[in-house]
Amino acid sequence: MKNAPPGYECPFCGIADTLPLPSLESAVVLVDANVFALVPTHHYGGIKGNCLVVPRSYYENVLDIPDDLGNDFFRATRRVAHAMQSAFGCEGISTRQHNGPAGNQDVWHYHLHVFPRYSNDALYAGRKMTYTTEERIELAARLRAALQ
Repeated sequence: MKNAPPGYECPFCGIADTLPLPSLESAVVLVDANVFALVPTHHYGGIKGNCLVVPRSYYENVLDIPDDLGNDFFRATRRVAHAMQSAFGCEGISTRQHNGPAGNQDVWHYHLHVFPRYSNDALYAGRKMTYTTEERIELAARLRAALQ
């Protein structure tokens, strides 16, 4: 399953190239040897503080990920989830991941969505909404502080 169009300029590879010292505007909250996490440019249904966990190397989708990255993903996801609970007081955490056009993948670099959840938050009924740059930076700062 290869779906990135010819000449695709991957936004996550661009961020990975700046690590370990990303620009503030990239809203990176966690940097490990093989993965990083950031607040994306949008959220769903008014639930703010969601993150993406992304490999630093390029893999288009879950079918490309090497097995040995699994521990890095679970460790980063768990750390981000704890930070969300601390920073936002959320009642739960949801994760989701998309592969290929029919799977709603819209960035051709594997990434795992991590959402703070609240009772009756209607995450899956909510529409996709863009963060302001200021919101992203503020949410990322709160998560980075909770990760310390």
